[in-house]
Amino acid sequence: MGRRPLALSAVSLPQRVYRLASRALATPLLGWLWWRGRREPGYRQNLRQRLGHIPIHPEQFGCIWVHAASVGEVQAVQPLLHALLQDWPAHALVVSTQTPTGAQALRAHWGERIRHVYAPIDTPGAVARFLDRLQPRLLILVERELWPEWLQQCRARALPVALVNARLAERSARGYQRWAALMRPVWPQLTVAAADAASAERLRALGVPAAQLHTTGNLKFDVAVPREGSALPPALQARTLVVAGSTHAGDESAWLSVWPALSAAHPDWLLVLVPRHPQRFDEAADNLRRSGLQSVRQSEGQPVLPQTQVLLVDAMGELMHWYRHAALCFVGGTLAPVGGHNPLEPLSLGQPVLFGPHTRNAAALFDDIEQSGAGERVQDAAALATAVQAWLRQGDAGQARADAARALMARHQGAAARTLALLQPLWWPAHTGNIGRVQRWQGDAGQSAWYDPARLPEVSARTFDPAAQRGGTALATGSGRGQALRIGDGAQGQVLRHYRRGGLVARLSDDLFWRAPAHRSRAMQEFSLLRLMRSWQLPVPEPVAASHRPVGALFYRADIVVGLIPDSSNVVQWLQRRPLEPAEWQALGRAIRQLHDRQVFHADLNAHNLLLDAQGQAWVVDFDKCDVRPREGWKQANLDRLQRSLRKEAGRVSPYHWRETDWDTLLAGYRATPARPPPGT
Repeated sequence: MGRRPLALSAVSLPQRVYRLASRALATPLLGWLWWRGRREPGYRQNLRQRLGHIPIHPEQFGCIWVHAASVGEVQAVQPLLHALLQDWPAHALVVSTQTPTGAQALRAHWGERIRHVYAPIDTPGAVARFLDRLQPRLLILVERELWPEWLQQCRARALPVALVNARLAERSARGYQRWAALMRPVWPQLTVAAADAASAERLRALGVPAAQLHTTGNLKFDVAVPREGSALPPALQARTLVVAGSTHAGDESAWLSVWPALSAAHPDWLLVLVPRHPQRFDEAADNLRRSGLQSVRQSEGQPVLPQTQVLLVDAMGELMHWYRHAALCFVGGTLAPVGGHNPLEPLSLGQPVLFGPHTRNAAALFDDIEQSGAGERVQDAAALATAVQAWLRQGDAGQARADAARALMARHQGAAARTLALLQPLWWPAHTGNIGRVQRWQGDAGQSAWYDPARLPEVSARTFDPAAQRGGTALATGSGRGQALRIGDGAQGQVLRHYRRGGLVARLSDDLFWRAPAHRSRAMQEFSLLRLMRSWQLPVPEPVAASHRPVGALFYRADIVVGLIPDSSNVVQWLQRRPLEPAEWQALGRAIRQLHDRQVFHADLNAHNLLLDAQGQAWVVDFDKCDVRPREGWKQANLDRLQRSLRKEAGRVSPYHWRETDWDTLLAGYRATPARPPPGT
């Protein structure tokens, strides 16, 4: 069920109850997805990903994970993805969805440029596996996708979470209030970019700290519109197109009840129905046949004849095309009690909109559209018929509404830039130059390796074999367990370290570890953590290569190659030669503080793992069994361990130029005000 799924002591009682309930509901949920796949095969595809079994791509470790549940969220986040790509390479962005239609919308816009995965169901095991296999540095949720287990495990990993384009209706806020005990820990960990002031106020009332709550505007205003669209076929160019987009059954029944009379009075008018969900295409076609209207179904290739009254568009990704050529646009999900879909798609084309009374999904936006004159709300089918006739007969009024639509869009644009500015501190100072593509090598007997081709053009089994490294120099980094070998030449040299056991276990086997998949092995875990820390510009060595070698059915061995830090010695070696200057002790304290500000826990912080180079720059090495973890209490324990190590060496080596007052100097460097507050903590 994933890493430590039963460690319930770290979570609240409501979260424990939720975990038990989520586990109990997991099998029925997977069964429902399978059943739904009868009509939408996409729901049956990649079911393993719903349990967190996503493919492992180490080049994407340290990525930004964006979750956009379905089509609407994918459309909303497009401007932000465009903005993110200015700072991040495409391989370092991963987008998850919950619906196949969301996945289709992502692929339609981005192709294979941005990786897609299906989001895990909200059970401890599924979420843990997903995070282990993706290892993101930041989670961006779109609109209102707040899953308690996701957020609990992100908090446990000190993973920042942002909620962008946040929209929260009054009814949804009341729902969260009913689950206050479960949701209470969620709100303080969020950085929120709200789409409107009303949503921001509701989130503040629920518990999002004011300092982390910002109103940045609706991202959908920034959706880029293709400058040119395909032309209509000749049979449609002479028709007046009335486009009802993203419709549900309630919307379609209203239109079909009024269209016979409208069509009889205006034979050149053509109703274009574009259902919201592909699984409803057949249902919509059946309803059209029963209505008695002359209709054609686009997928069947039938021509639109002069007597055709309705065109059913049963295809995904074509709505903007039809909105572009419409004489009148209607936004679905508003006569049906769904809450309303995206009105900004037609508005971005300069097309005013009609919509029904059910607009709770974006109430503030629809109110703004109505008040600005860029659209009109109708209460029922009769009002719809009246509005359609009025709109298609009033040329000057129609132009005024179109001008209002364009003005509304211009007034609200810029949300993507504001949201990006809000998010940037959550990954500062990471930059793309430190996020190269990792390559994988597969050897004999199951051995595998990850490596950075910029530092090591190729690897083989010999890369990790000390006997094959001619001229290698042993580097003592500890009292026996942490031996390493210097390989390569000059400043481009590298350090090969073989993982060894410590304590009593080493008497049985000094280098065998219990079997684990490669991505969970010690070498790959340290390799990934070093990549993350290097992107944060922390004083740690460059990760070069990591190896995982299965041994029988139960064990594995591991090795790692890191960049050599030229002209450096560890603190014990320096103290055997001379006392350290106050500036050097302070540099060591600052280096530790940099790690702690990024919540990096060093499992073996000691005098042998702290280095100083010839210029007095401090470095921290050997990150076996280390991780990024939340909270503050462990930081003092880290410092205490280092202090014990410095004192211990005084009884082991001589000469040893250590004074107790040196510790105070190191702490002075540690306690100095950091250059910038740590983000997302």
